[in-house]
Amino acid sequence: MNFKLARASTSDTNGAIFVEPLKTSSKHAVDRVIICSRRLLLALLQIFERLAKKNPNYQERIRVIEGDLEKPNFDLCPESMDYLKEHTHVILHIAATVKFDEEMIKALTINLAGTRTALEIGRQSKNLQSFVYVSTAYSNSYDEHIQERVYPIDCNPEKILANLDDEKLIQDVIKYSLKWPNTYTFTKALAETLTLEYRQHFPVTILRPSCVMSSLNEPIPGWCDSIYGTNGTFIGWYYGLIRTSHIDPEVTIDTVPVDYVSNAIIAVGWKTHMERAKEPEVLVYNCVSSTDNPLTFDERRRECEKACKKHPLLTGIYKPITFASGNEFMFRLYSLVLHYLPAYIMDMALRFRGEKPRLVDTYVKIDKVVATVKKFTNTTYFFDNQNMKDLYLTMNFDDHQQYPCDNRNYSWRLYFEVAVPGLKKYFFKEDLNNVRRARQAMRKKELIVNTALFLIVGLLLFQLYYLLR
Repeated sequence: MNFKLARASTSDTNGAIFVEPLKTSSKHAVDRVIICSRRLLLALLQIFERLAKKNPNYQERIRVIEGDLEKPNFDLCPESMDYLKEHTHVILHIAATVKFDEEMIKALTINLAGTRTALEIGRQSKNLQSFVYVSTAYSNSYDEHIQERVYPIDCNPEKILANLDDEKLIQDVIKYSLKWPNTYTFTKALAETLTLEYRQHFPVTILRPSCVMSSLNEPIPGWCDSIYGTNGTFIGWYYGLIRTSHIDPEVTIDTVPVDYVSNAIIAVGWKTHMERAKEPEVLVYNCVSSTDNPLTFDERRRECEKACKKHPLLTGIYKPITFASGNEFMFRLYSLVLHYLPAYIMDMALRFRGEKPRLVDTYVKIDKVVATVKKFTNTTYFFDNQNMKDLYLTMNFDDHQQYPCDNRNYSWRLYFEVAVPGLKKYFFKEDLNNVRRARQAMRKKELIVNTALFLIVGLLLFQLYYLLR
C-alpha cells in the first residue's frame, strides 16, 4: 500500500480531520472521516468546486461525524468511536480555539483536553500509521530564537486536566502562563508536551505554522474565511477600519498561505509514517516563511497598498492606510486621531438615525486584541526550519507539484496580488469588475471623513488658542 493523503485546505481550525490512506487501485473505496462542526463542514464543501468537477461523487467518500471539542470524547456516540478505532489510519489534529484572549479554562478544555482526546483515539486505533498535531510557531514565543523541538514546561498537563475545578491550581497556572503573550500560545505549548507521552504508542509529530493567511493557489487563489489572527487585522485594514498598528515597521513578520500549510500537514504525515522506525523522538517542523523568504511589515504595507489600488472595496469605509509605530505613546496618539475621534462621530450619527452605536465598542475590542499580539508585532523571531528543508528534499518532483509547501517558491508581490482580490471576492462578496464604482465611492467617503477630521482638529486648535491667550 502506498501512503498517500487526500488534500484538504482551510484556514478555519475548528475541526479535527481524520483520514485514511488511499490505495493505489481506484477499485478500493476509501472513507475520509471529518470530525467538525456543521458550519465548518459547509465551508469545506462549498470551496472544492474544482474537485466536484473532476469527481462529482467525491462527497460519497467522506464520512462526517459531528463532535464537540469541549466535551469528553468529543461527545461522540459509541458507534462513531468504535468506527474510528477500527478504521482510522491517519489523524491530523488541527482543532483549536484560536482566540488569543480566550478565557483560560476554555482554552485548556479545547486546546489541551481536546488534544488528549485525539491522542487517546489514536492510541486505541488498531491501524494508526501517523498522527500530526498542528501547533503554532509561536508556542514558545517568550524566546526570540525558536528551535524545532518541544520546549520543557514546569507544568504537568495531566495534573492540570485532572484539576480544572481547583481554583488555586488554575490561578497558579494563570500566573505561570504570563511568560507567554496569551492563553492560545500557552495552551498550545502545553499540548505539545502532551504528545511526547504518546510516541511510544504510534508515530506522532508536530507541525508549527506561523500566521496562516489566504490561499495562494488552492482550493481557489486568494480564498479566506477566517477573521482570526493576522487575517482579521488584514481584513480590518483593507476595509478601512484599522488605520494604525502598534507595530515596528522594520520588524520581520511571518505569514504562510493556508494551502502551503495544508500541504505541509499532508507531507509531514506521510514522512512520519515512512520514517517511523528511524525517529524514536517526536519531530517538530517549523512551517515558516521569514527564515528563507523574509518580509518586513513596511514591505508588506507597500505591496498591499499597490494591490488595493487595483482592487478597491466598494463597501469599505475608508481607503486602506497605515500609521504604524512600535512606540506605545505614538500608537495611542494615532489611535485617538484615526480611530476614536471618527468612531465617536459615526456613533453620534448612528444615534441621530435611531441606530445602535457600535464603532467605539469595536475599537475597544480591537485594542484588547492588539494588547495580546504586541509581543509578536514588535519582535523579529528567528526560526530554525531544518526539518522542513529535509522534508522538501525527501519529496520527489511530483510531490512538489501536487503538494507545494516550500515557502521559498513564491514572491510576496505575487502573493498579495492574489490575496487582496481574493478577500474582495470571497470574504466581502464583491464583484472584481466594480473598480470604477468603488473608486468613486471611496473618494466621497474620503472627502466626508477628511472634512470632519479637519473641522474637529480646527476646533480643538481654536479652543487651545483661546485658552492660552
